[in-house]
Amino acid sequence: MFIIWLLMTLLEWPISLLIPRNKKKRLKRLNLSIVMGTLAILAGCGTFYSPQKVSVDHDSHFQHSEETFLEEPTAKSDLAIPDHPAVDTWVRRFSEKNHSSFQTQLDRAHFYAAPAQAIFVRKGLPKDLIYVALVESGFSPTARSHANAVGMWQIVSKTGNRFGLEQNKWVDERRHPMKAAQAAVNYLSLLYDQFGSWSLALAAYNAGENAVQGALDKSGLKTFWDLSDNGYLPAETRDYVPKVFAAVKIIRNPDLYGFILHSHNFIARREIVGVPGGLKLSWVGKQIGVPEELLQNCNPELCQSTTPPGCSNYKLCLPSGTRHDLLTALAKHPQLEEEPVGKAAAARRSSDLTSYRVKSGDTWSGLARRRKCSVTALAALNGMKPSQPLKTGQALKLPAGAPSPSVPKVLAKRGKESASASGCSRKSPSYTQQKSVRYLVRKGDTLSSVAGKFHVPIKTLCAQNQVSPDRKLAPGNILTICTSHSEFSQSAKKNVN
Repeated sequence: MFIIWLLMTLLEWPISLLIPRNKKKRLKRLNLSIVMGTLAILAGCGTFYSPQKVSVDHDSHFQHSEETFLEEPTAKSDLAIPDHPAVDTWVRRFSEKNHSSFQTQLDRAHFYAAPAQAIFVRKGLPKDLIYVALVESGFSPTARSHANAVGMWQIVSKTGNRFGLEQNKWVDERRHPMKAAQAAVNYLSLLYDQFGSWSLALAAYNAGENAVQGALDKSGLKTFWDLSDNGYLPAETRDYVPKVFAAVKIIRNPDLYGFILHSHNFIARREIVGVPGGLKLSWVGKQIGVPEELLQNCNPELCQSTTPPGCSNYKLCLPSGTRHDLLTALAKHPQLEEEPVGKAAAARRSSDLTSYRVKSGDTWSGLARRRKCSVTALAALNGMKPSQPLKTGQALKLPAGAPSPSVPKVLAKRGKESASASGCSRKSPSYTQQKSVRYLVRKGDTLSSVAGKFHVPIKTLCAQNQVSPDRKLAPGNILTICTSHSEFSQSAKKNVN
């Protein structure tokens, strides 16, 4: 700039000597125009350097390398931990600020980790995905969220129905640790197949697959991290996925972060025994010497302090080492229970039940008529009252083997013949002398030997319990037998409950 001014001044002096005074003003104006024009030309040619850069990178919010944000394709059975700052943030929070509560949750996981991992591995999923339950509920089977998601896997009612978890007045299988784990496995597997990555699958487990698919479609983005960084997902979901990855990262190397993990030394502390429906937990606790509260903790899916009525062989969870005591108590305390006979008994003594989805037009009376049982018995079997209306798509339990809505009338006739053969028909002359009892199968029992003890034909015994004559009995099974008390032997009486 100074050089241009100097040149113009030197040129102006000799020219001014030759030009008259009145024309000098015009020369000055000309010089000014030349200077301004020269400056404009220099600026347009880019001669002046500007230190400010104009960014055209739409992904300029990424501050790390591609490996940090782009997930490498992995097998469905592998769970890779992304090198993302959000994961590191939650690792620090869990291991420092929330160290005590995280350790408490790890201690609680000890009771469920090994059997739950077996379920995940059988399905071909990463075993470390069980720690979704740590983030969801801290491994609490009775947890309930503000959105009414229930259990350690935080499953809402609709999803529970979708994956076959029973929910009624008596049981809520979303609170059953292993049944709910199986439902979670099936759901996570489906989500991975849909989205192709575990980060998106986990986001969908939290927010729902429709929400995640909608975010992908709307944004045109491909990964969870892109959706998260651009605000296409709820804040809870943006934190949820890094939390799961952080928990797994810690658990894979607990010593590094100052945690103690006991799941590697898992010892089963519970065992299962089949018991009749309507059995009170208080009675069970007295027989095996444990508090009722402990039994409720062992069976968190029970909504009442009793096993579901109408279920002849409910799988009750007991503290390890008490199974034999309960079986002995059931055998030593004969509880000759007079049960309803005929159609109501048919529904209650069905050891094998079938699932049924309510269709448009179905009613309690229609279903009960097709299944050859009473409306009251069928409703009780499902933990409901006959006055409660059925909803299309609702899951029900129905007695298996009974005539279905589409079978011909000849099968219904066969059902009547079967009831007649059982010896429990109201038209039987000996009806007033007969009662229905439950028999606890012991080691060495066969259908033939049990039929002999109660002096009933084996064909009748099979018809009463809807089993084939070649069926092998297992200790702990319950058989329902309709006979006269005076007819069966004293040895059989000892095994009646």
